[in-house]
Amino acid sequence: MVLAREESIYTNEQIKKEKQFSVHKKRRKSYMFEKIVVMAVVGVVFVCSMLILTRFTAITEVRYSVDNLEKQIERLETEKTKLRIEVEKVLKSGWIEDEAKTRLQMDYPTAEQVIGINVNPAKVAMLTGEINKQNYDDSAKVGESKNIYAFFKKLISYTKI
Repeated sequence: MVLAREESIYTNEQIKKEKQFSVHKKRRKSYMFEKIVVMAVVGVVFVCSMLILTRFTAITEVRYSVDNLEKQIERLETEKTKLRIEVEKVLKSGWIEDEAKTRLQMDYPTAEQVIGINVNPAKVAMLTGEINKQNYDDSAKVGESKNIYAFFKKLISYTKI
């Protein structure tokens, strides 16, 4: 009987240990779900950071192109001012006269070089009248086409609103 008690105590202790072991097994939680959630969060953060970096590079490229265009505008404006100065210089008759005398060796004609031509005033008046009439007819045709063009241009501009 003593042997049976020891055996039952032994078996009871084994059962208790197995229960404790199974309880420990149950207590050991699998962190698989938490690992998946953490990996998903890390993935989302990575994707967001990549999107932010790509947008930043796009913004930087646009800023670079804007800076280049501003430099080009400045260069063109300086060229424009230089050309305006040159045009003003050319428009002055004194400069033109000096250039003609120095570079082209031109000079005013002398009395021997001047040739007089007799012109019939009646023929000149008749030719002038024909030229003026022709110019008037041409300008009327051009004026009509300009009016039609202006009408269609306004019509198109209203449709673009």
